[in-house]
Amino acid sequence: MTSPRLLHIKGSGGFGGDCVLMLELGRAAREQGFDVDVLATDPRFQDMVRSEGLGVVDLDVIRRAIRPVWDLRGLSRLTAYLSKSSYSIVHTHTSKPGIVGTLAARRAGVPAILHTVHLFPFHEETGRFLTSAYAAAVRLSARWCDRIVTVSDFQREWALRQGIGRPEQIVSIPNGLPSERVLPTRSKEQIRNELGTRGAFVVLSTGRLAEQKGLEYLVLAAALLRSEVPGVKILLAGDGPLEAKLSKLVSDLRLEDTVLLLGFRADVGDLLAASDLVALPSLWEGMSISLLEAMAAGKPVVTTTLGSNREVTQEGETAVLVPPKDPVSLANAIRALASDPARLEELGRKGREVQSERYTMRRMVGTYLEEYDGLMRQKALHALPQRVPVEGTL
Repeated sequence: MTSPRLLHIKGSGGFGGDCVLMLELGRAAREQGFDVDVLATDPRFQDMVRSEGLGVVDLDVIRRAIRPVWDLRGLSRLTAYLSKSSYSIVHTHTSKPGIVGTLAARRAGVPAILHTVHLFPFHEETGRFLTSAYAAAVRLSARWCDRIVTVSDFQREWALRQGIGRPEQIVSIPNGLPSERVLPTRSKEQIRNELGTRGAFVVLSTGRLAEQKGLEYLVLAAALLRSEVPGVKILLAGDGPLEAKLSKLVSDLRLEDTVLLLGFRADVGDLLAASDLVALPSLWEGMSISLLEAMAAGKPVVTTTLGSNREVTQEGETAVLVPPKDPVSLANAIRALASDPARLEELGRKGREVQSERYTMRRMVGTYLEEYDGLMRQKALHALPQRVPVEGTL
C-alpha cells in the first residue's frame, strides 16, 4: 500500500518556533507511516529538514511581503505543483501560507487541509482597522481549511470572537517542547568562560531580533540596571532584521560591556545553563517557544502581560509579568529578582513543573497525529497503520 503523503508549507520565513514544531511533527508523522516533505526556502532550515530525513520542496512561491502580482504568480505555481503531486494532507504554517497555501491546496484538490495559526496577523499591537481587515482575510481563508489549529486557548477564543471558523473546526493544541532541546552539553563554568560572563548576573533573551520581541526595551532596561545590579550581563541570542538597530542602540547607550549580541545560536541548552534569569519582553506572541524553553530548563522568567503569556504562566504564578514597552517595570522586576535567590529558585521550580505537565512535545505531537488520523478517516483516505507510541518527544 502506498504511504500517505504529507506536506508542511512554511514559505520564505526564517528559522523560528514554528520550524521546531515542523521538525518534530515531521519526524513523528514519518514514524507513523507518512511520507513527509517540507516546503521552505531558508537554507538553514532546509539543512535541518534534510538532517531529519525529510524531503525538501525548494519552491519559492510564498514570501512574507505582500506583493499582489508576485503573490498571484506564486499561487498559480504552487497550485500547479500540488495538482501534479499526490499529497493526502497539506499542513500550512503562519499567516501568509495560511492564505496562499490553503487556497492553492483547495484549488489543486488536496483531500485534507490543516492550518496552524502560530500567530494571527492581528495581535495586541494592531489597531482596530487593521485587526478588522486582517480578520476578514483570515475568515475567508478559514473556508478553505478542514481544520484550524491555534497554539493556545487564548488565540482560539480570540479567533471565535472575530468570527473566524466554526467552533468544531478550530482546535487548540498548545506548543510543546522536546526535553532534550534544553539539555546543556557543557558545564556552566565552561560556557560562562567562553561568553566572558564569569561571576556575572546573567540575563538571557532568546529569539529573532525582530520588532515582535520588544528587545529594544530590554536594552533600555539594561541602561537602568547597569549601575544597580553589579556585574549584570544581558545576552541576546538570535539574528534578524533589527540586529543593526539594536547594535547601534547598545553603542549609543555605551552598553557594549553589558549587552552582548550573540547572533544565532543552536546551543540553547548551554545558554540557559549559563543564565540566572530569562527576560522575554515580547509585544505579541502566539505561544512563545522561548518561554517554554526557559520553563523546561527551570529558569525564572520575566515576560510581558500578553494573553498567551498569562495562559502559560498561570496568570503569573510561574513568572513575573510586566507591561509591554515598559523598560522601567522590566528593570525593576529584574532588579528585584537579582536580590532574591529564593524567589528565583521558586519561579524556576514552578515553571518546570507546569511545562513538564502541560507543554511537552509528546502531548503536542500526539494530538496533531490524532487530527491527521481523523482527517484521513473523514476523507476516506488510506487508513494509517495502528498508532505506535511517539518516542523521544517528552
